[in-house]
Amino acid sequence: MSDKRDPKTIVKKRKKMWFENFSFELISETIVHSMELFFYWYGSILARYPIRSICLTLVIPGLCAIGLLRLEQENNPYKLWIPQDSDYIRNHEWLWQNFPDDIRFHSVILTGDNVLTPEYIRKLYEVHEAMVNVTSSKGERWSDICYRVPMVDLEPIQDLLNDSLYEYEDYEDDVEEIPETTEQIQDGGSETTADSMFDITTQISVIDNSTLISSNNSENRIKRASEFDPAIDLYPEDYCPLIEDLTTSICLENSLLELWGKAGYTQETKDIIYALTQEDILRAINTVTTSPVYDRAQDFSKYLGDISRNSSGHIIGARAMFLRFFGQVNTTALTDSEDVAVTKGSPVDGNTLAWEDAIIDVLSKLADGDSSLVFNVAKSFSDLSAGAIYGDALLFGIGTSTVFVYVQIMLGKFNFVQTRPGLSSVGLGCYGLAILTSYGFCSGIGLVFSPLHSVIPFLIMGLGVDDMFVIMQSLDNLDAKGGTALWSIERKIAETMKLGGVAITITSFTDLIAFAIGAITVLPALKSFCLFCAVGIASVYFYTATIFVAFLSIDERRIRAKRNGMCPLIVHKDWTPNKISQREFGRELFEKLGWVLSNPFVQAFVLIATAVLGGFGIYGLSELKQEFNPIKFIPPESYLAGWFHANTEYFPKEGERVIVNIGDIDYNNELHKLENLVGALVNETEILSAVDSWYLEFRKFAVGKNLVEESDWFNLFQENREKFYTILTQFLFSPDGAPYRRRFNFVNDLICGEAAPTVLLSSIELTHRLFTSPSEWIPAMNRIKELVREANFSSRAFPTGTEYASWETDEVIGYELYQNMGISLLCVFLTVLLLIASIRACLLVLVCVVLSLVNVAGYMHFWGLTVDVISCVNLEIAIGLTVDYSAHVAHTFLIQKGSKSERMRSTLTEIGPAVLNGGFSTFLAFIFTVGSKSHVFISFFRIFMLVVLFGLYHGLIFLPVALALIGPEPHQKRKEDDDEMNTEEGKISTIGRRASKENQVAASINYAFSSKEEFQLKPVNTEIEVYAYHQRNSMCDTKAKSVDKNDATSIKTESLSAADLPSSSENPSRADPLTKTNSPSPADSPMTSDSPSTPDSPITADSLLTADPQKKI
Repeated sequence: MSDKRDPKTIVKKRKKMWFENFSFELISETIVHSMELFFYWYGSILARYPIRSICLTLVIPGLCAIGLLRLEQENNPYKLWIPQDSDYIRNHEWLWQNFPDDIRFHSVILTGDNVLTPEYIRKLYEVHEAMVNVTSSKGERWSDICYRVPMVDLEPIQDLLNDSLYEYEDYEDDVEEIPETTEQIQDGGSETTADSMFDITTQISVIDNSTLISSNNSENRIKRASEFDPAIDLYPEDYCPLIEDLTTSICLENSLLELWGKAGYTQETKDIIYALTQEDILRAINTVTTSPVYDRAQDFSKYLGDISRNSSGHIIGARAMFLRFFGQVNTTALTDSEDVAVTKGSPVDGNTLAWEDAIIDVLSKLADGDSSLVFNVAKSFSDLSAGAIYGDALLFGIGTSTVFVYVQIMLGKFNFVQTRPGLSSVGLGCYGLAILTSYGFCSGIGLVFSPLHSVIPFLIMGLGVDDMFVIMQSLDNLDAKGGTALWSIERKIAETMKLGGVAITITSFTDLIAFAIGAITVLPALKSFCLFCAVGIASVYFYTATIFVAFLSIDERRIRAKRNGMCPLIVHKDWTPNKISQREFGRELFEKLGWVLSNPFVQAFVLIATAVLGGFGIYGLSELKQEFNPIKFIPPESYLAGWFHANTEYFPKEGERVIVNIGDIDYNNELHKLENLVGALVNETEILSAVDSWYLEFRKFAVGKNLVEESDWFNLFQENREKFYTILTQFLFSPDGAPYRRRFNFVNDLICGEAAPTVLLSSIELTHRLFTSPSEWIPAMNRIKELVREANFSSRAFPTGTEYASWETDEVIGYELYQNMGISLLCVFLTVLLLIASIRACLLVLVCVVLSLVNVAGYMHFWGLTVDVISCVNLEIAIGLTVDYSAHVAHTFLIQKGSKSERMRSTLTEIGPAVLNGGFSTFLAFIFTVGSKSHVFISFFRIFMLVVLFGLYHGLIFLPVALALIGPEPHQKRKEDDDEMNTEEGKISTIGRRASKENQVAASINYAFSSKEEFQLKPVNTEIEVYAYHQRNSMCDTKAKSVDKNDATSIKTESLSAADLPSSSENPSRADPLTKTNSPSPADSPMTSDSPSTPDSPITADSLLTADPQKKI
C-alpha cells in the first residue's frame, strides 16, 4: 500500500480526479490559469524593462498616425445613414449620374398673431429685397443663380384678345360675348410647386375661353368658346410660333408679394406694398386667384398657415406665411472636386455655395432679435449638423480635466510620497494614444468619419479609465493582504498583473464583442463607428496593460525610495504615511453594505424595488417609438430648428410625396404595362391619397380630342410608332399637358410641332397618406416597390422620395437592433459561462443584464428618446458594460468560502470598490455633455447615465441579494482544495495551484510538481518556470505579514540560505528562467535589487518536489 504522504501518489490522485470530473469548471480554470501565467510573465518583463517596453509600444501609435492623412469628414446623410446596397442608394446614385436635379430650395417663414397686416407684408418685402440685393464673395447675385421658369407675356396680344372686329352679320347669332379683360378670361391651371413648376403653355390657356377665328377654317366661321381649343385647332402652324414668340423667363419665388407684383418686383411694386392697408390685404387674399407675376392661377391661401375665417368663409387672419425661393446649380461650371460631390449627393458649384453663405449671413442679421423670422437655406442642414457636434470640443477638454482630477484622487493617496500625478498623466495619455491609433488606423484603411465619431474620445476615455482602476485595485488588494513589502518590484507587478490582467481582459473582451457585432450593420456610419471604437478599446487595453503597468513599476520604485510624488528629486528620509491616507474607504463602505443587504427585510425591499423598476421599464419599452429623424442632428436652438418647428406647426404635410421613375422603355409595346401600374396605384387608397399620372391625362387628352379612338388605343401605337410621339408632343405643349413636361427627360430637346424624341425617363407622382409610425410607413413603402417591380418594364423603374431614405433606415434599425442585441447577449453569455463555469451564476448575470437593458430602453421613452441609430449603438454598448458590472461580482462570489451570506459580504468588500469606480468613471466621462446642444451627445449622456445607474444597481444591489438567497455553491474543485489544505498532503499537492491567499488558480504547477517518468511530461514551458521561480519569494510572506505593510523601512529581513530552499541536485544545470543564465547574485539581479536576498541555486520544477513541507523559514 502506497504512502499517503508521497507527493507522487497525491499528484496521481489529482490527475485521476481531473479526468473523472471534466466540466465547465475545468475549462474555465484552464483558461483563467493560462491567462494568469501569461500576465504574470508579462508583468515581470514590463517591470524589468519599463523604459524599453514603453518606447517599443510608442512605435504603434506613431505608425498609425500616418493614416490621419486620409482622414476626411463625410456629412452626406446618404453616405452615412442609409445602407449602400439599398434600393434608395442605387436609384439615387443612378439619378444623380444621369438626371441630376439642379434645384436648390430656400425658405423663410414669418410668424405672429396675425401676419395679414401691413407691417408683416412690408417685412416680407424687406426679406425679398435683401435676397435680391445680396452679393456673394464671388460677385454672384440672385439673378445669376436663381432657378428661372418660362412664362408668356400676353401684353403684345392684349388687343387681339379684346378685339371685336370678328363680327359678321351672317353669323351674329353664333357669336358669344367676348370677355373684356384678361382677368375675366384667365381660368384653370395647376398649383405651383417646387418640383413640377409650370410651363408657358399653361398660361396660354387664357385663349381657351376667348373667341378667336380659326385660320384653317375656309368658311371663316366663328366657333363657340366651348368648342374651340387652340392646342388642337391652331396646332402646329399658328400655335407653336405664338408660344415661342411670347416666351420669357423669370426667377421663381412664391409668396403673397405676387398679389401686387405686376411685371415683376419693381419700384412701383414697392410703392404699392408700402401703401397697403389691412383692408387691401384681405381683399386681395380673398379675391385674386391669378398670380400677376407669373400669369397663372394660384391659390394664395396655401401660402398661409393657421388661417382664421369668418362665418362666410372669408380669410380674416393667419399666424404664418412663407417666402420660398429656388436656386439653380450651374452643372456646367462644376469643378473636379465638385464633380465628386455628384456621386455623394446633390451637385453644387462653388458660386452657388458662396451665394448661399452670403444669404445666410444676411438673413441671420434680419432674424437677430426677431423670433418671428426663421429661415432654411439649402446648405444649412449639413453645416449645422456637423457644427453642432464639433462645437462641443470645449466639453471634451473640461471632461478630460475632470477625469484627470478623479483619477489622481483614486490612484494616489493623500501624502507626499504616495500621490501619483505622474502615473495619472500616463494613464490618461494611454487613452490619448488609443484615440490616435483608432483615428489613424481606421482612416488609413478608408473607413468614413462622420459627425457621430466625435463622441469616440469620450467613449474611449470612459471605458479605458476602468482598466487603470482595476489594475490599481489589484495592487491595493495585494497590499491589503500584507507581505508585499518584502517582495521585489518585479514580483509585485507580476502578481498585480496576474490578478488585474485577467480582469481587464474580460471587461475589454466583452466590450469588443458588443462593438464587433455592432459592426456587422449595413449602415455605413454605424459600422465605421463600431470599428473605430473596437480599435480604440483594443488599443487602450493594450496601452494600459503595457505603458501604464511599465510606468507603475517605475512609480513603485519611486515610492520605495521615498521620493516626492510631485517632484521626485525630493527624498523624504524620515517619511511615514499618515493614517488617514492608508484607509480603504471603498472597502469599508462595501463591507457595511454587505451587512445591510444580509438583512431579510432589506432583501425583500430590494426584490420589490427591482420589480417596480422593471414594471415601469416594461411599460416604457412598450411605448418606445422607433424613428430616425435627421432633424435631431441640428442644434435645437438654431435658426434651422426654428424653421422646422414652424414648418411642421403651420404647414403640415398631407403625406410624403413619391416619384415613380420609369426608364427608357418601349412605349409603343409597353403602354399596357404602364396602364396596369397606374391602375394598381390608384386602387391603393389605404396608403395613397393621390396619384398624379401624366399617362391618365395623356389618354384623356388624346381620346377626348378625337386624336385616337379609344378602342384602337394600344393597337394604333403598336402599328404606328411615330403616332405616339407626335401626339405626346402636342399633349405636352397643350394647357392640359404642360404641367407634365418636367416629368420627362428626352434624348434631345422637345420641339413644338415635331414628334417627341426618345424618352429616357418619365415619372409619376404619388402622395402617401399621413402615417404615424414605422409599422405603417415601412409596409406602405414596400408595397409601392412591389407594384413597380411587378409591372415588369423592360428598363429600370423605381419609386423614390425624400422620406424613403429615412424609412429604409428605420426598416434596417428595427431588424438589426434585435438581431445584434440577441447575438451580443448569446456571445457574452457563452463567454461568461466559460470564465465563471456556473450555469446558475451565468443565468443570474443574464437576468441582471436583461433587467438593465429593459430599464434603460424603457426609461429612454420617459426621457424623450426614440430608437434611432444613436440609441442603437448605445444599447449595444450597454450589454458589455452591464455584463462587466455583474460578471465580476458573480465570479468573485464563486471563489469565496463560507455561507452564502458570508460569501456575498466578502464579495462586495473585495470587488465592490472596483466595480463602482469603473461605473462612475464611465459616467464621469460624459457628465459634461449634459449641456451639449448636439443630439448625439445628449443621447449618449442620457443613455449612459441610465446604463450606469441600472447596471450598478443590478450588479451591486440586486445580484448580491439574489446570490445570498439562491446563489450557487463554490466551485467544487475550490472546496476540495480547501479541504486538502487542512492536511499536510494537501499542502504539498496544492502548493503550486494556490500560491497566495487571493484564491488564484495555478493548476499547471501541479504538472511541474509531478514525476516526469510517471506522466511522461515534456519540460515545463517558460511561463511555468517563471511562475515557479517566484514561488520562493512567497516563503517570506509569513514573516512579512507580521510587519507593518506600509512601512518598508521598519522591516528587518533575514536572508535565506541555500539550505532553506529546495535542492536542485536533480537538475543542477537548469538556467534561471528569467535571465536564461544561472541564478544571479543579489547585486547582479535587476529583479531582486530591492528584495532581501536571492538564493544561490536556481529553482526548478523537479527541485520543488523535494522540498520538505515541514521545513521552517
